[in-house]
Amino acid sequence: MSTTTQRAETTVARVSQLRATLREQGLSAVIVRSTDRYLNEYVPADESERVWLTGFTGSAGDVLLGLEDAWLCVDGRYRLQSEAEVEGTPFKVEHVPLGTAIRSHLFDLVRDLADRTPDAKIAYAPHTFTVKEYEALEAALEGSDAELVPTSPSLINSIREPVHPPTRPVRGVTAAQCGRSVKEKLKLCAATLVEHDLAAYVIQPLDALAYMTNLRGNDFVNQATFRGVGLLFRERLILSTPQPTRIPMSARAPELDVVDQGAWRSLLPARGRVGYDPAATTSDVLDAIRAAGADPVAVPSPVTPLKALKTDAEMAAMKRAFALADQVMEDAIAFVARKVDASESLTEQDLADEVLRLFTARGATGLSFRVIAAVGANAANIHYSHPDPQRQIGKGELVLIDTGAYFEEGYATDLTRTFLAGSAASAPRGDAEQRRNYTLVLKCAIAGMSARIPETALGEQLDALVRAPLWAEGLDYRHGTGHGVGINVHEAPPRVATRQGTVLEPNQVFSIEPGLYLPDWGGIRIENLCTVAPAEGAPGFLDVVPLTFAALDQRLIEDSLLSDAERAWLARYAEQRAEVLGARG
Repeated sequence: MSTTTQRAETTVARVSQLRATLREQGLSAVIVRSTDRYLNEYVPADESERVWLTGFTGSAGDVLLGLEDAWLCVDGRYRLQSEAEVEGTPFKVEHVPLGTAIRSHLFDLVRDLADRTPDAKIAYAPHTFTVKEYEALEAALEGSDAELVPTSPSLINSIREPVHPPTRPVRGVTAAQCGRSVKEKLKLCAATLVEHDLAAYVIQPLDALAYMTNLRGNDFVNQATFRGVGLLFRERLILSTPQPTRIPMSARAPELDVVDQGAWRSLLPARGRVGYDPAATTSDVLDAIRAAGADPVAVPSPVTPLKALKTDAEMAAMKRAFALADQVMEDAIAFVARKVDASESLTEQDLADEVLRLFTARGATGLSFRVIAAVGANAANIHYSHPDPQRQIGKGELVLIDTGAYFEEGYATDLTRTFLAGSAASAPRGDAEQRRNYTLVLKCAIAGMSARIPETALGEQLDALVRAPLWAEGLDYRHGTGHGVGINVHEAPPRVATRQGTVLEPNQVFSIEPGLYLPDWGGIRIENLCTVAPAEGAPGFLDVVPLTFAALDQRLIEDSLLSDAERAWLARYAEQRAEVLGARG
């Protein structure tokens, strides 16, 4: 029996088991989210409720399971992967249009089911919904007879084998490495507490908790964070985490109190106002604030804007990490050339393994996401996160590597290059289609990295500038142009996308990553990390400034498609690369 067939049979059995539970409890349907109680983007596969139920392993995708129907909602990044991984199962894949949030499409499906089902009772797990998301779900069902039924534990966790997630040692980063001490961060956040007359503020996102505590961990693969919840007071910070002893006393700031997991609930003020961010606090945490007798107050997080605007020390640390990542990328490309030129066996999985080895040799503490190493048609799968151990890399084929890692300070890197397999001697030039498609994507990347924008410009305006060269050819890509980067590889703000973009500010770090994906042919993506800086001689404007400088494959550039300005930009980029990385063979 093939692995695909086994996976499908497992999913069918689990769907039947969950539907039996729905019937036993008089429920019509259940919503299963891709996130967890920590609001993680990358949930370990063995902990993910959605992976357990569907077999779909992408980072984003929500489920609605009814007694008769089943839907998996995904965005454009997982268009191909989702169809392949749920083939033979009851799930119908819903492809969410570009610019539409997955949850919005999911809630439309919930409403449709409610309209077709008298007195529908729809189960959900409060620990996987932010307050804002739950309010949107309620709004979607307004006027219907449907009832939302909270389940704790979730229905899946009530029927599957218990999961015992690991906890690992936590390390500290110094104020010199990140630019501010815990005391300084508390002082900056205290203004929000004073302004809103708050006794305390709940911190739930793990990257915000790592930022405020100046701690880093490896509780989760592809993150530099650790499990916990924070209570922010005006002069103190309480960290509630499993196994507090794993945090060395030497790593704890004097203003930081570390207590056991769950203890934060008993430390909530019994009276007074407790702040929370509706977009970053789960429904069950809001219930806990109320249960303590406190008055919950919705206030935007004071941590989010601090975390997004990097200090000079953070920018220096990130640039060091980016330079190491650039070197790893160039070494990986050279590795492919050596193997291919020598006619040695080299698979996608071999390449992914080599990328990990190269990062480890450079001092990385872990990857910031699973290595994407895709060859040929596989690169059309935007988030191709399962390199094939059988797919050989052939001379002259297009190879796409998208990878990132964490180093000592715990800031993510993220970089993508597409290149020809083989050295310049063995594969001197791509074919006409390869060159045209690559150059169109390159023109988009240059448009973003050479852009000058007003100080009030939003992410969607930069997004449009980047897409313009592809739009001119009637082409596009089904993902955002860029995302913020920090302690997590994806953070917001900023966001560079077709909708819901944010104002771009100096000392934010974000990606510019246009692509072109053609099924049965392949995919091309070029990704650099950037910031914006005041434009010299143009008050009120900002210039986009690249922060990563791995070489571009000159063999794939069709010079006739470039303007003089684009050629000049490429020459400057090559000079910057030489300054950052030096002369490398």
